[in-house]
Amino acid sequence: MTPEGLRIQIVDRDGESMFPTGSAVPYEKTVNLLATVAEIIKKMPNQISVRGHTDASPYSMGANYTNWELSADRANASRRVLLKSGIDIKKLSNVVGKAATEPLKADNPLDPQNRRISIILLRDSLTKPALGQKQAGAGGTGSVPVDPGYRKTMGNVQFP
Repeated sequence: MTPEGLRIQIVDRDGESMFPTGSAVPYEKTVNLLATVAEIIKKMPNQISVRGHTDASPYSMGANYTNWELSADRANASRRVLLKSGIDIKKLSNVVGKAATEPLKADNPLDPQNRRISIILLRDSLTKPALGQKQAGAGGTGSVPVDPGYRKTMGNVQFP
């Protein structure tokens, strides 16, 4: 359990990676694991967050593609598998690339197990407004409730 909700880490029990190094194409075993997880979470009422992770192996100097893009691409590849496995698109709250910022194996940032997917079953308090609060659609852009002090601007923002 996390402050956001129940985190499901998709990790190989033999300590292997869920993705080839530098690739967003999941192994077949990863697709099968995601499909199995989808069968369970599609019955749950929670919104979900899909997050891609990488190990800390950097790309070469000057590369236009980084672990940030790779982790986002892994999350999107996983999103596609979840949708194909029957997850309702309305349950998807967000798809996020985390790069190597949240390693599973913090003592070894290059460990292949850090190349993984996590799915968070989000707490209702994060995705549904409390009674009496404005809906996000009334002034916001997402599914998270809008702070009552929020004021939409016309895009004319001055920075100091």
